[in-house]
Amino acid sequence: MRYVRLLGMLALLLGWACTAQAQEPLPQPKGPVLLIVSGRLQQANVGTEAQFDREMLEALGQTSIATVSVTSAAKQLFEGIPLRRILERVGGNGTSIRASALNDYKITIPVDDLKYEPIVAMRVDGQMLKVRDKGPLWVVYPRDSYDALQTPVYDARWIWQLNRLHVE
Repeated sequence: MRYVRLLGMLALLLGWACTAQAQEPLPQPKGPVLLIVSGRLQQANVGTEAQFDREMLEALGQTSIATVSVTSAAKQLFEGIPLRRILERVGGNGTSIRASALNDYKITIPVDDLKYEPIVAMRVDGQMLKVRDKGPLWVVYPRDSYDALQTPVYDARWIWQLNRLHVE
């Protein structure tokens, strides 16, 4: 019984910590803005938008995915921020995310895709992504981990040169 009570308290504290992060004011970017998040947000730092520089994105915590992509048959190591974490930080609440690239390419990512844990990659094989290398940000799915992700529908959601997310 005591164990169950401790687990309940831990779950309550973890829930509070996630809510507290979305409640904590979002700082102003100090460097060049790499990502603008808009739409249904609880947190903004410039008008109704949440703007992130590299340092702010990296502060959200990073993870990696080793997978092949449509652009490379060789397995690559993508490092970046879980898309879920970005949405949690701004208190994004919607059913879809419209992702836009520097070249005005747009794709809708259903929030349900977060079950696959896509990331917003900033590095590939240890190298910082540059605009000419599909950067500075690239939405990446763990393609090798799920058969469902090995289709043109999901390949189109690997949006490179990402610069905007709009929560709808």
